[in-house]
Amino acid sequence: MLNISLVTLGHLKYSLKVKELTEWKSNLLKITQTAQLNHLQDPEGNDQEYLDKQLINLIQADQEAHFTVALIGAPLEDNYYMRRIAENICVISLFQMAEIVRDANFTIEQYILRNIYELVVIYRSNNALIPTDYATWAHDDIRACLFDMNMDKNDIVFSLHKPQLCTQCTARSQRYQLPNGFIETLKNELKKIQKPIYYRISDWVRDHPILALVFSSFFAIFLNLSASYIFEFIKPC
Repeated sequence: MLNISLVTLGHLKYSLKVKELTEWKSNLLKITQTAQLNHLQDPEGNDQEYLDKQLINLIQADQEAHFTVALIGAPLEDNYYMRRIAENICVISLFQMAEIVRDANFTIEQYILRNIYELVVIYRSNNALIPTDYATWAHDDIRACLFDMNMDKNDIVFSLHKPQLCTQCTARSQRYQLPNGFIETLKNELKKIQKPIYYRISDWVRDHPILALVFSSFFAIFLNLSASYIFEFIKPC
């Protein structure tokens, strides 16, 4: 199991349910919140983004963790929403992404978990995160895969509900010396990342309006008959 240290940088704008991350049940990873940097210096990028070289001086890797994940509410270099800036440090940005995720009825915590699982695959395959500028597994086409490039940030929503490893990425990961049962465990745990049940029902009704109408009609008839039966049963003789 990989131990992952979670650090927050500055004000994230949206409240974060850290407990939901630290208590996430997994056989592959364990998240622990270890530090919080309340005051950030101004970004050095020309477009008010934080550059890798600036962040590497702000974030101290937790030596007791396999790698450290820092959360920030500001834009990152090249407008990425996640950047691996060292072999054991990664930064995930909520800039624009929090709104995209919430508007699609997902949670910020699900967005973070989805990205952490991506990092887990990279780390297990390379025994290090490998900085973003040196290597990438990402593919341009959208496959609901952890390694979708998501050049359009809105495309992240396609790999938030039960994300997966596509066939190509599964084959690639199997070229490395992974722990026994890693891929199968990963697939099972990714299935737990999904929309809240209310929104899943809402999506089903939207996609199957006629069936939803039929079911609701039958349910209404059933309730009416049940109420009539109960009334007849309890009314005085």
